[in-house]
Amino acid sequence: MHLATTTVALLSTLSLASARIYGLQAPNQVVPGQPFTVTLLTQNYIQSVYDVAAAFGIAPGTGYPQSLGQVLSSEYLGPEKSNVVGNLNFTVIVDDNFEKGEATLSTSVMSLYGAVYGSTLSNWNVTVTVGDAQGTGLNPFDLGAVARSC
Repeated sequence: MHLATTTVALLSTLSLASARIYGLQAPNQVVPGQPFTVTLLTQNYIQSVYDVAAAFGIAPGTGYPQSLGQVLSSEYLGPEKSNVVGNLNFTVIVDDNFEKGEATLSTSVMSLYGAVYGSTLSNWNVTVTVGDAQGTGLNPFDLGAVARSC
C-alpha cells in the first residue's frame, strides 16, 4: 500500500512541467528584407514560470546595454508558451534599409516567477552579420553575458 501511494504521488508530479527561457539563438548572418528564425532557448526549472511576452530588436554594432535598438517583433507568450521544455521559434525580418555589417540582435522577455508571480525582465543578445547572404550556422548567446544580464 505504501509503495502504491508513493508511486501515485511521484507520477502526479510528472505532469507539472516547470521550465524557463534562458537564452537566444539566431543565424550568424541575416539579410535585410528576408525572414529568419530566432529561437528562445528553454530548460527545466525548479519552479513554474509564466512567460508573458518577448520583444526582439536589432542595433548596428554593439548597440546599447539592455536595449533592443530597432524593434523587429513583439510576441505574446502566455500559458501556451510558458513552462515548455522545448525551444520557441519566431520569424522576424530586418528592415530593407538596415545598414550592413556587424549588429546586435536582442530580446527582452517579461516573466512571472513562482507562486507569487514575481516579475522579471530578462535580456539576451547575439552578434549577427547583416549582409547579402543568409547564414547557415547558428549563433548562440554568450553564457557569460547572460549571467551578467539576468
